[in-house]
Formats: sequence, C-alpha cells, structure tokens
Amino acid sequence: MTFALLFTSCRKDDDITPQGSCDFIDFKYYNGAQDNLGELRNNYILVGVDTTYSDIQIQSFISTVNQLDQNYAYTIHTTAQYKFKEIPLRLKSSKTCEEITQIISEFEQNTIVSYAHYTMKIDNCQNLIWEEIGNLCINSYGSNFYVKVFDENNLTGLNQKITETNTELVEQNEFMPKWFELRATKNSNGDALKMANYFYETGLFEHSEPRISKYPVE
Repeated sequence: MTFALLFTSCRKDDDITPQGSCDFIDFKYYNGAQDNLGELRNNYILVGVDTTYSDIQIQSFISTVNQLDQNYAYTIHTTAQYKFKEIPLRLKSSKTCEEITQIISEFEQNTIVSYAHYTMKIDNCQNLIWEEIGNLCINSYGSNFYVKVFDENNLTGLNQKITETNTELVEQNEFMPKWFELRATKNSNGDALKMANYFYETGLFEHSEPRISKYPVE
C-alpha cells in the first residue's frame, strides 16, 4: 500500500547552509528500495506557513522577497487537518541546486516560514483519478512523514530517534497502530524527506515515507 497516496503530504543543521552546497534529495524509500522522485525543478520552491497566519499576511511577506517572480499568480493551498498552508512559488529566474539550497536557507530564517522545500519535475498534471489539474505540475513534500514500527508496544527506538533528530511526534494512527506520524521542523536535523530516509536507514523501522504532493503551477 502506498502511504504517500493515502496521506496527502531542516533546516539542514543549526548552521546556515554554506554557499555552494546542494542538499536536494531525489528519492524516498519504498518497499526497501530507493524510489526516484524526479529531477529538481530549478525555478520553483514550496513554502509552508502555519495556518495561524492569514492569507493577507502571507501575501504581504511574499511581496517582499526579491528572488521571487512577483508577477506569478500563486495559489495558497490548505488541506484539512494539516497544520500548514503550502504555496508553490516561482523564482525570478532558473537557479542551480546550490542557489536554491541557499534560497531555502534564507527563507527559513523568516519567522512566518515554517519550511521551504525543493520541488521536482513530473511528467503529468493529473490527479489520482486521472483528471487534468493544470498545464504544468510539480511534486514536493510537506513537513510530516510516516514511520511504521516493528512492534507498537516497544517504542524505545522511535522515541530515541525523535529526540536525536529533534523531530516531533504528531500522532499514532488510530486504525493502524504500528504507524506514527512525525514532523520535521526548521530545528530538526533535516527536512521531512531527509528525516524519512534517515529513519528508514537506521533499520529500526519497517517503513518510513514522506508525504509527497502534486501541485499545478501553470
């Protein structure tokens, strides 16, 4: 079962990302193997803002960011039961991965920004029932990720990794008790994709996946 479809959706370290680095990750783990997520889309980023901020506050902030295409008609997306509004934004010009990494770091220094993430190219613009939702779409990921423990009665490894990575426990799934929803923040050891991969790589969890979402941008 593909949990990326069921669940619709670090600051790399405490230091500012150094100029010249590229932190983009192009895969997640699925069924024990690396599942490619696509190439970096070099003229878009995804920004997450807490739902406590109004759309007017978000628009006011975006209008101050020089790197963004201020003529772009962006959409502020909200999802039921999700803590953040998500906004795919177009950059003023295409950037290298290193430049986007730096832009993400700069975005996350703003209080209003809960996270800023890379976006990926995708070869179709259809939803899950094959309806066209736009002329051009991108993939990205939110702040939450999902891990499946081997034994829901022994959460020692889960709790240790949450503490170690400075991630947050959101909730245990009521109907599938081995599944836990976690959150990566700007203060975590990496964003949700990096953390999902890391949790799986520890060998302590049966599965670990980020929430991948598709967004129409044109």
